[in-house]
Amino acid sequence: MAEGCSRPPGGNDDILEEAPKKKSRRDQNPEDRERETLKNCKRMQSELKTVLEKSSQKLSQFLPILSQPGAREGILYLRNRLTSLKPDIQTDPIYIGLFGSTGAGKSTLLNAIIDKNFFLPVSGSSACTSCVVQINTNRSKQYEAKIHLLADEEWKDELKGLVALVDPSEDSEDNSERSEAALKISAIYGKGAETKSYEELCRMKPIVSIPPSRCIIFRETTAEELSDKMCPYIRSPTSAVGEMKEEDTKMQIWPLIKNVEVTLPYSQVIPEGVVFVDIPGTGDFNSKRDEMWKESILQCTSVWIVADVERVFGAAAHEIMVQEAIKACQVGKCSDITFVITKMDKIDVDEYLRSHPEASRDVSKRDAILGMKQDLKARMTRKLRERMQRNLPSDAEVLQKQELVFPVSAKEYWDRIDLRREDTEIIGLRAHIRRLYLDTKRSQLQDYMKEILAVFSLVDVYHSTHLSPNPSVNKDELDLFMSEKIQTLKKAIEVTFGHMDVPLISGVKSARTKYKRNIEEIFKKGETSSGFHRTLKAVCVREGVYVSRVFNRIDINNCLAEPIYAEIGVMFANIFRNQALTRTSLQTSINEFSEEIKDKLKDFGMVTNMDMSKLNFLKQEIDIIMRAIDREILLKKKAIYESLEWTIQTILLPCYKEAANIRGKDTCARIKATLMQNIELEVRKAMFEKAKERMMSQFQDLTEQITSKLSKDFLSMLGIAFCQNDQLMNALPDFQGECQEIQNLLSTL
Repeated sequence: MAEGCSRPPGGNDDILEEAPKKKSRRDQNPEDRERETLKNCKRMQSELKTVLEKSSQKLSQFLPILSQPGAREGILYLRNRLTSLKPDIQTDPIYIGLFGSTGAGKSTLLNAIIDKNFFLPVSGSSACTSCVVQINTNRSKQYEAKIHLLADEEWKDELKGLVALVDPSEDSEDNSERSEAALKISAIYGKGAETKSYEELCRMKPIVSIPPSRCIIFRETTAEELSDKMCPYIRSPTSAVGEMKEEDTKMQIWPLIKNVEVTLPYSQVIPEGVVFVDIPGTGDFNSKRDEMWKESILQCTSVWIVADVERVFGAAAHEIMVQEAIKACQVGKCSDITFVITKMDKIDVDEYLRSHPEASRDVSKRDAILGMKQDLKARMTRKLRERMQRNLPSDAEVLQKQELVFPVSAKEYWDRIDLRREDTEIIGLRAHIRRLYLDTKRSQLQDYMKEILAVFSLVDVYHSTHLSPNPSVNKDELDLFMSEKIQTLKKAIEVTFGHMDVPLISGVKSARTKYKRNIEEIFKKGETSSGFHRTLKAVCVREGVYVSRVFNRIDINNCLAEPIYAEIGVMFANIFRNQALTRTSLQTSINEFSEEIKDKLKDFGMVTNMDMSKLNFLKQEIDIIMRAIDREILLKKKAIYESLEWTIQTILLPCYKEAANIRGKDTCARIKATLMQNIELEVRKAMFEKAKERMMSQFQDLTEQITSKLSKDFLSMLGIAFCQNDQLMNALPDFQGECQEIQNLLSTL
């Protein structure tokens, strides 16, 4: 840091004296220490905001007295930089996604985690709405639920598919898909509406009251009151058409529900800023809800796969969930996958003795449950780790975790008949949440402080006591060097992305070999179902993707792309990894570029006798620019990864439309034949090769995006650093005290 920031702090001794005292409290348990650290982080955040507000006010005071345009621009630049850093990062949420099938016990688990029994409706084996439900806490004293509804166009988009499922011109044989579609239509438009055409329904007025805001809000003073109000909206009715129960009529609006946000008052058991996301197991029929399903998974820092102990092995839905969690590590924000086995209290002594003949015949139920917990944890950990190792780099962060599996009993957390609370693993899961949250927030706060220090170091640049005799010559030399290095980086990135070519070629070859077999596997799902033609028609209406209550998620586009994903998965993850970097990692090239630029600045500073404040500003500004590049990459890699499916879907759109219009005799066989014939035709016309080229084109777009942004940002950085304006230099306020305060806070993290 610049020499101007080395002055002892003023009025901040209490912070330095307080920290050692808190560290010396050895009587605190780990939970209390974690809470104390979180409290300190929030206190530091508050003090940082105060420092920034005062600094911004200082700069604003000088604007009226500056007459030279360059001086005013410099002050405005500094003030805008400080203002942009004001958001309270400590309240940026950390998302934890609970991913499980109906009846897996997610609601019961969440109720135990937040320490509010029966707050969320417990589904048991009945179906709840497949919308995403978010739960978070804040400082409000009220309990709040916001029920967000589909927009009119989003509902009409779903309605097309529902009408296809209940098409009266088809055979009258019923199935659960048709029943649910009919129930949705009749709930919104009234009894008998399921026999109407799409055009007729669009002209009809809904019988339910839809608020203009498309949002229903409940606010209550107790958890019980809010639970009573919101539960009918979270649980969907299971009655047949025309037999809706009285309590179901209270929420006939359920087909329109898009997602639900629940906010609880601050709780000691969960850090403020943690958001739990109850994610339906395999997505949703509605395209908007299904899009939210995908986005919810990818935004999660941690994904929990929740499975009933009786269905923990062999369930097809679990494979989808594990694959989506791995994908979240590859292309999203996820750095943690946790498998939660629920309902451990179902284990009985006889079952334990059958699998453990060496055990004592008089073993207690508690010991039987604990013994089975250890067995299941070992087996599931091994299976999950093997699955992740096939799709992620061997040194991926999630693979370094010691605990991947938590066998829990949320019921026993409340009842405590056979298990103590510490046996239920609920307390362990809470500790897992706090550690994840604390590590993330500490890292964010450190980066935040460094960005503030970089802005203050820029003030030191303007405070330089001498003007360079020919600043343009110095800047031109650096401009040329950075332009050359950016081009070198561009070539290095192209080489890195070029490593995708071989696995993509191999994947295309595999996809061409396996596509018939994979499509036939989808068709086989309906061999014993007389109403499968309706499901297939819904798949086509939804452009290749349909979430069925009976057949889980059917995704033809992903099915066709899966052999390519299988070949590129490890290389893709290796390219975009941020830890334990290799020569094929994008971050390796970016880090080398950053270090070369910093080394050049250091050498340049020695040769030209550059002021240390200016040198420090340039180094710190480089870090900020590179972090912005990291964020750009994070956003772009998802689009790159999904481009394979998107290209295949785009190519097959005419095929889906043709198949969706098939009616009459032998509908199922004709839809299958149409799909297979058109897919075969597109494969011969190089569909997979086009998907490959589209992905490589996306890589090239990212290369251009990175290098263009670097060129623009470095040009601006040098322009500010070498600004020559004597009025600005003489007018700037002194921020040495504020600078030292931040350095002191940073040293205590």
